Amino acid sequence: MRFQTRPTEPDKAAALSREIGVHPVTAQILVARGIDETGAARRFLKPHLRDLHDPSLFRDMDAAVARLERAINDGEEIAVYGDYDVDGVSSTAIMTRALAFFGGRVRPFLPHRFRDGYGLNRDALNRLRADGCTLAVTVDNGTTRAEVIKEARATGLDVIVTDHHEPGGDLPDCPVVNPKRSDTTYPFAGLAGCGVAFKTVCALAQRLGRWDDPGFRTLLPELLAYAALGTIADVVPLVDENRIFVAIGLKALNATKHAGLRALLKVARCDQRVVQPRDIGFRVGPRINAAGRLDSAQLAYDLLVCEDPEVAAALAEKLDACNRERQRIEKGQAAQAFEQAEALMAERDPAALVLFHPDWHPGVIGIIAARVTETFQRPAALVTTENGEARGSARCFGKTLLHEALEGASSVLRSHGGHAKAAGFTMDPANVDAFRELFEQAVTDQAHVVDPTVPVDAELPIDALSAPLAGEIASLAPFGAAHSEPVFAAYGVRVAGRPRRRGAQEQHIGFIARTKRSSVRAIAFGQAEKEPLLRGAIDMAYVLRERDDGDRYEIHVREFGAEGAAAPTAT
Repeated sequence: MRFQTRPTEPDKAAALSREIGVHPVTAQILVARGIDETGAARRFLKPHLRDLHDPSLFRDMDAAVARLERAINDGEEIAVYGDYDVDGVSSTAIMTRALAFFGGRVRPFLPHRFRDGYGLNRDALNRLRADGCTLAVTVDNGTTRAEVIKEARATGLDVIVTDHHEPGGDLPDCPVVNPKRSDTTYPFAGLAGCGVAFKTVCALAQRLGRWDDPGFRTLLPELLAYAALGTIADVVPLVDENRIFVAIGLKALNATKHAGLRALLKVARCDQRVVQPRDIGFRVGPRINAAGRLDSAQLAYDLLVCEDPEVAAALAEKLDACNRERQRIEKGQAAQAFEQAEALMAERDPAALVLFHPDWHPGVIGIIAARVTETFQRPAALVTTENGEARGSARCFGKTLLHEALEGASSVLRSHGGHAKAAGFTMDPANVDAFRELFEQAVTDQAHVVDPTVPVDAELPIDALSAPLAGEIASLAPFGAAHSEPVFAAYGVRVAGRPRRRGAQEQHIGFIARTKRSSVRAIAFGQAEKEPLLRGAIDMAYVLRERDDGDRYEIHVREFGAEGAAAPTAT
């Protein structure tokens, strides 16, 4: 394994460093990520709502908000049709709370994973129409359901689609607000479903003349907090508008007095800390997801919109119990999946792993697919059966595009949907073996090769570290997809004193990294087995972090090896 420094433009970086007054390393990182103009760099470092794109740039946005305005003015019953993951639940909360604020009669509908399935469901729409709804607004779904929407409209139920998933053919014959449309005129395609819902709400506020309404301005931080939850959890690129949603939304979440959000943070053990994206990914998000994985996402939605502290506390406890049950189920089924994966790898080392068990819980196969993908470093699809139908969930690895891979296996699928990183599908159980063959071939045809090098943003000896630099690196947050935390390389580092094992299973290792002139606290998570390397000089790829306890900064080692084993490659 070798460290490869990203291509640099020293002259641009030096100019940017002077113009905006940042450390040369910070400027180098910005330039390498395409942020090489003074105004763009300042906007990046200080995200603001005024830098959001005009929502009217979306195709069909004018038609969508005009129909919403008519429904509000005429007192129509409006159904908001969501989804059962964090993005879908957050999107539903954004849309329902905003429509209610504008005077709409709103009914949230969170599909039941096992009863209603993935995406828009005919029977569910028919029930909504029978209950008096005359308009359904989808959030985080609907783009690929043209036939279902056509049938719903024939019954008298108008539909507006707000979504971010890849179109699968002809668009529905209704307003479709989606930045991934082939004819899109919107400047940023990377929004999550909650981002599209938020932009729709903004467009409606402008149409109704309520954008500067004090009440709407009071509601706005909570809508942005929801947008931050969904954006982070859906692992969309944290650049452009998504950076604004997450940066401002996390500040709103940390400062919120909303009962439901406070109860959620407390039960996730995040109420006594500054919530970061990793907290959403590993603490908050899984709890929201747990409700929809095991039963109904309605529980998670009810908590997100709850304004009564006592009720919110009770809902949060139920959600936490649901998450503990999810963990129990996942543990047993993950062991079975890993056993299958290891057998397949030993047998023929396939390009992708398709694993099947008829009794796996369909609500947790997506989580296990992600773990299989991470462990075996290839795309994985887990399949189970329910009510005579095979249901699957797939996760990508590297540059593999899942929606393309599933399209390559579509001849044996009944339905499939999602995006490049995560997707779901259904089929006849008899087709599992055929699907495995087609999916493996589709992944192979993409011919993406795993790069054995570790990309680093810059060579940065530990002698050059400082508290101001650590602060500037922190100012580049939030980090996530397409904007990863900067990784640096240091060579020929030695260890002062004796390394110490850390963690409940002693799986981590802490040490003092030193040179002749300086030293810094370091930790390598999950790499305790590499302790023997620390007896000599080492090369390491690391991230620089400010410490929570006020002790300036420390480094977290991502990769390391014996001196010279990870020497830099040419760029």
